[in-house]
Amino acid sequence: MEKQLLTISKPKLSTARNNGNKEFLETTFKEAEEVIKAGGIVNIQQVYSDGSREVIRVINSLESLDLFKSRYLD
Repeated sequence: MEKQLLTISKPKLSTARNNGNKEFLETTFKEAEEVIKAGGIVNIQQVYSDGSREVIRVINSLESLDLFKSRYLD
């Protein structure tokens, strides 16, 4: 069985935080938690103005997810 992979856009997280869209953030991080618990990984992806994309962080543990999540949820 292939490992699950979830890719999350960092700009979407930042926009949601800035707009107070806590529901989007909670849903996204809950999905990430489920992927990690199933043995998968979460990629955080930066999207640049020219349309290119780059994986800037790979999260493969709940501890790392909690650290990252704390930047977006109080």
